[in-house]
Amino acid sequence: MIEWHDEGTTRAETGQNENADDDVWLRIRSGFKIDDAASGNPLVPVHESWYAARPDYVRRMVSRSRSYLYHIVEEVDRRAMPMEIALLPMIESAFKSTALSTSSASGIWQFIPSTGRHYGLKQDAWYDGRRDFPAATNAALDYLSKLYLDFGDWQLALAAYNCGEGCVARAIQKNVQQGLPTDYASLTLPPETRNYVPKLLAIKHIIRNPEQYGLVIDTLPNQPYFNQIPVHANLDMHSAARLANMDTDDFMALNAAFPRKLIRSDTPVTLLVPVDKADQFQRNLDAGDWDSWKPYAAKKGESPQDIANRFDVSLDRLTELNQFHLKGGKLVSAQTILVPVKGRGTASNVFELETAKVETPPASLNPGHHQVQPGETLYGVARRYGLSLTQLTEANPGLDSKLQAGQRIQLPATTSAAREMPQDKQASHSRHAKNLAKSTRYTVKRGDTLHAIAERFDVSLSEIKAWNPDLKKGNKVRAGQTVVVNKT
Repeated sequence: MIEWHDEGTTRAETGQNENADDDVWLRIRSGFKIDDAASGNPLVPVHESWYAARPDYVRRMVSRSRSYLYHIVEEVDRRAMPMEIALLPMIESAFKSTALSTSSASGIWQFIPSTGRHYGLKQDAWYDGRRDFPAATNAALDYLSKLYLDFGDWQLALAAYNCGEGCVARAIQKNVQQGLPTDYASLTLPPETRNYVPKLLAIKHIIRNPEQYGLVIDTLPNQPYFNQIPVHANLDMHSAARLANMDTDDFMALNAAFPRKLIRSDTPVTLLVPVDKADQFQRNLDAGDWDSWKPYAAKKGESPQDIANRFDVSLDRLTELNQFHLKGGKLVSAQTILVPVKGRGTASNVFELETAKVETPPASLNPGHHQVQPGETLYGVARRYGLSLTQLTEANPGLDSKLQAGQRIQLPATTSAAREMPQDKQASHSRHAKNLAKSTRYTVKRGDTLHAIAERFDVSLSEIKAWNPDLKKGNKVRAGQTVVVNKT
């Protein structure tokens, strides 16, 4: 276990008594270690005033935190880290489990995709570890521990958590070369990072003495809020909430790691269930009294409403777990969707969409070639065959990003395995490709480079250029310019 040196107050200095064993807030207050008195950062009172002027916002944020703080405090305490760290999600996400930033940072701890994967947070169409609260908490504390060891100072470590190690290291090196101090307040950092630590310190002051800011924070029992229950099942979030006798929104807020609101895993996953609901949830789960979901080969021309009626499910719920490709309210082509099997859940009934039988798609896949279908994009074709855009364009010199229906595209030899893939799996892969292409428009900020933008959104430079033909002639971008990114 890493031992942190105490940079600030002790329990005795806070004036708190031994009742910290009964209240999580007292544990937090008595564990503050980051010394901010000496720095006198003028931005701290600015943010104190901002929060004090918005008491309703602070109350909502504190209310959301109550489900998570005991777990965080236990982990922070186990690592002997400063308790200010337990408050960090307040400025990262305001404790919103589904928070998503413009830079694709997600979850309570706001991991971008690449950093999340680096710290072991798996991400795919069915599961996002950045929103798996226990996993993301462990990853965040691992990352912060590493940053503290890198910089030897908590304020610098927190700054690096916000803008990256390289950003802080470059700022330190610049000050060293100019003979200037290298503490956090003395560094030239991006505006967001310059305000990042002062925001946390402002929150710290408010939590330490809420009455001073006109706030009252109720006692938070020093005991677990949730149990972690292993589940190996094909189970949608509505059914899971019903097993726990909980409101669906409340259940999904605790279990935000499943973006399609369906548990789909070949291995057990862990669900968070409030302690007082855990036994009931486990009994109902063991009884198999919940809806299962199975693949259904929907035909071209069927309407989602007719399918919903046939399987006795609401259209909203059917739409929630499926992405229909419609024209005039009807399917434009055959596709495999999920439909419920009422009250037939079993722990071993794990859904396998990829192996489901579907109608054979049009014969557009000839050996070594792909015939473009209406509406297809170069990016979608590349995804369909598991290729990068670079591989596809290298196999087709002069290929334009705007495809025409009927056009033939040469496939690299590496796609032989994809061509031998069963038709149903190809259809699933094609649907997945279309689902991935959700465009966002990013406004270039001062100091941005095309490479930095690609890294921020966890895409390749060639993909950025393919989505933005006007950028192909060079890598330079200017502040205020708009760059299109098809986020995964």
